[in-house]
Amino acid sequence: MDTWLRTCLLLCLYGFFKELRPSEPFLTEYLKQPPMNLTDDELTYEVYPVWTYSYLSLLVGVFLLTDLLRYKPVIVAEGIGYVITWSLLLWARGVPAMQFMEFMYGIATSTEVAYYTYIYAKVAGKFYQRVTSYTRAAILTGRFLSAVLSQVLTHTGAMSYHDLNYVSLASVSVAFILACLLPSVSTSVYFHRQQYYVPTSEGNSTIQLSPVHQGQDGSGDGAGGGAVGGAGTGESWMAKFKKVLTLMMDDFKVAYSNKYLLKWSVWWAFATCGNFQVGNYIQPLWEQVLPVEKGETLYNGAVEATQTLLSALSAFGVGYVHLNWELLGEGTLAVISILDGVLLVVMGLSYNIIVSYSNYIVFRVSYQVLITIASYQVAKNLREDSYGLVFGINMFMSLLLQSLLTLIVVQVLQLSPHTQFIVYGVYFLVLALLFLTLSIQSLSRMGCAGIREAGMWEQQPITHPQEAPLGCVESV
Repeated sequence: MDTWLRTCLLLCLYGFFKELRPSEPFLTEYLKQPPMNLTDDELTYEVYPVWTYSYLSLLVGVFLLTDLLRYKPVIVAEGIGYVITWSLLLWARGVPAMQFMEFMYGIATSTEVAYYTYIYAKVAGKFYQRVTSYTRAAILTGRFLSAVLSQVLTHTGAMSYHDLNYVSLASVSVAFILACLLPSVSTSVYFHRQQYYVPTSEGNSTIQLSPVHQGQDGSGDGAGGGAVGGAGTGESWMAKFKKVLTLMMDDFKVAYSNKYLLKWSVWWAFATCGNFQVGNYIQPLWEQVLPVEKGETLYNGAVEATQTLLSALSAFGVGYVHLNWELLGEGTLAVISILDGVLLVVMGLSYNIIVSYSNYIVFRVSYQVLITIASYQVAKNLREDSYGLVFGINMFMSLLLQSLLTLIVVQVLQLSPHTQFIVYGVYFLVLALLFLTLSIQSLSRMGCAGIREAGMWEQQPITHPQEAPLGCVESV
């Protein structure tokens, strides 16, 4: 088996098993029942907010550690985080213990950046499309099967909500073992780069070898695997760290000086914030609509399975829709954001579980469709080595917004889940108003002639040979 295929297989298996956590769709119900016995207020106002704050506080450090430690150790840390999380869910009791559980879950989720960037540092550029497809499919398959298992096992009475945690713990333990088997990476984008890009006045870049990889004669035969500036140059870690910050700042300026990319990144950050908040508090909302004490059958697992499957199919289908997003993008973001806002407001006003379930499915699917388009639009306007940085910054901004939203809505005002969802709906409606205004301004500047000239469909760009990314250990 080829090296890249073996690495991809291990990474896919890791992604599948780490997402196979059938206890998650019924987490709120489990925490409210014996032996946990937490109240609605304790979950909503004391336990669940911890994940948001821990994710935010850890993200920047994790991003730097991922590059410094060269991916694999951070992926192993992700596996450890999941194992500790489900061990606490099984054997720890009380609010402080569950707050610590949420903190460990924050560690696990914040380290996902290593998973999503590892494969690009380990395989050649010609395999990018395939490995991206394979790893994404593995993650979605794990989530889908997880939701199906949770619904089937609880509906048939084969397992209780408590027992599902044993399945989750076993699955994430397998993922941890697989993480340890992943091959190490010798280079990375910033701390251990073999080459770097120099921005030009036109915004393009040229590739130069890092001094550590050049021999004294400039032949490029120097020692490999050194850190930025060269491990053998005698530079202090402080000097190397300053060089890393300089490189990151250069990439930041080149990326966000692109107004088109900036618009999509703004929507990405705000919409992801809203999506996280909905995902974090949807179970408390369902619990208010249909309390577990009533003894009625819950379909949380079936709902999660449905939205995962539809999201995967929709995201896959978007890849074949080549619309001119430069013309239609802002309007599309506005229209879908209006839809999402209305869906959330209705969920906040309704006490019908079918309405809550169906609106949640439509909301999640619409978000996945737009975030797929946004990711593509951002990626195509970036150098490949800058994607991880921009993804990290966008994610940081979304978590910062989510922390502010959680602090104000959940902890200061202590709004009920129903009222919270009305606030989240208004949040999306305000976001829609912003992009509707931008769309009207853009179309007005273009005029009818400009719109006709631009056309509805995307023009296929001239293709160029694909270059290997920074840190790639295989040549194209």
